[in-house]
Amino acid sequence: MSRTKRPISMAVSSRHPALVERLVAELKTNRDSGQPMIDEQIFPKTNLLQVTVVWDDWRTAPEEDRTQIILDAYRQAEGEEYSGRITLASGLTVPEAYASGLLPFQIVPFVRAGDPVTLEDCKKAMIDDGASLLLDVERPQLRFSTEEAAVAANERLAASLPGSEPVWGIIRDVLSVDRFSMNDAD
Repeated sequence: MSRTKRPISMAVSSRHPALVERLVAELKTNRDSGQPMIDEQIFPKTNLLQVTVVWDDWRTAPEEDRTQIILDAYRQAEGEEYSGRITLASGLTVPEAYASGLLPFQIVPFVRAGDPVTLEDCKKAMIDDGASLLLDVERPQLRFSTEEAAVAANERLAASLPGSEPVWGIIRDVLSVDRFSMNDAD
């Protein structure tokens, strides 16, 4: 296997100043909902960070630019010392994060005839809470990495759309992996 060493281009943020600026604003406001979804995992022994930013706005930035955009935004929002603790920074759209298995929890409206809210009401509430339209513009995807985050979103949706509490459901995707034994490979 070959090994290639290459530096990260520092000119990336100059190609995407709007993304850096918006991510800095998000890091400073720390909202409870919406996009981007910023997940920081702290390694207790070293105090180092792994940062994943799930954001549909990544669709305008090539994958190879996203890490530097995240690092630049953290440097501006949190300072050099904090950003220096980041060992891995990943930027994914909601569909990319879902395909990677990072967003297994989903909020789904189960609207029935006679419910006090419509499917359109539910779609609007989901979009307002940060749902992605990249997979299907007619079916917003409101996905989360943890059950706790999905429950909190469920509560926000019920509060923002009076009468909707019984229509919201949380489902968890279960990914299946084709299993094979080493004997099958012979």
